[in-house]
Formats: sequence, structure tokens, C-alpha cells
Amino acid sequence: MRRNAILLLSLLASFIHAADSDSTPAPAPTSDRVGFPKAYAETFQVLRTVNKEKELKMVTVYGNGPAASVTNAAQLPYPYGSIIVMETAGVVTNALGKPLLDKEGRLRKGPVAGLHVMRREKDFGAAYGSNRTAEWEYVEYSADGRHLTPPQKSAACAECHVKAGAKLDYVYRGRLRTTPAQ
Repeated sequence: MRRNAILLLSLLASFIHAADSDSTPAPAPTSDRVGFPKAYAETFQVLRTVNKEKELKMVTVYGNGPAASVTNAAQLPYPYGSIIVMETAGVVTNALGKPLLDKEGRLRKGPVAGLHVMRREKDFGAAYGSNRTAEWEYVEYSADGRHLTPPQKSAACAECHVKAGAKLDYVYRGRLRTTPAQ
């Protein structure tokens, strides 16, 4: 009987600990230091475009000047001031829900659903604690600049970018050349 009571207390303690850890938000910045990238589509360079036909989505990755200057893995880490925007947009469809194509046969971009933005600056990223990704911070915005994922909830972004690894400066960039920089 005593053994059962101890087992029951141990289980209860572990449930309480699990509940406490589930309710504690993962560490993240408390203020938005990333900033909504106004006019990014006109002033940033397109780094990559992915058409997701089955999901009826287009993903376009943009980089400002410092981010776009990195074309070779030997140039990593990204310079301070780098801003990378992953724009997710719907696609234009006909009355039957079939995607419409442009004259080159590519999906036509519809309304922008969200902007995942990452910015690298000196001393950024410390608030993510063990999920720190060098000096990057993250925020997700709507097309009009409202927060979809505010800084306080951006730990999931850092947790994902940790998986890209330090070797790639925590950025999912696609193919960077790996030959020595000239």
C-alpha cells in the first residue's frame, strides 16, 4: 500500500511538473526589434521562389542588400543588418478552383497571407535562451504590418531555425555555392 502511495505521489508530481512546463512560454524577445519591412517587394532582391501547387500557395524569399550579398557559404555568417522575408501568398484561381498560370506557365500570385521576417543585428537573439540562433530575431506579420506571430511568441521560429544549424547561420536559404569566396 505504501509503495502504491509513493508511486501515486510520484505520478502526481510529474503531472504537475509537466503542466507547469507546458504553461511556461518558451523564452523569446519581449519587443519587436525586427520591424515590418515596408516596400520589401520593391526594394529587396528575390532570393528564391517555390510554387506549392497542391497547397495553392506561392512562397517567395526576399533579402535586403546585406542578406542578398551572401551568395556563397564561405561568406557566412550573414552581415549585421541582414533582413530575410519569406512571403507566403495564395494563388489566383478560376471559378472551378483551378490555379491560373501566367504567360510563362507559372502560378499567378494571389493575396499575401503572411510575412515571416528574420533580422540579424549585434546582440540580437539572446532572449531565445537555449534556442538562440546566433544574432537573429523573428516576427511574422500580415501584409498590412499587424503581428501574426509577435516577438513574445516567436520562440517556435527560433526552435525551427536551430535545425538549420550554425554552419548555415541558421538560415534555410536553399543552395548557396560552397566554393571559396573570391
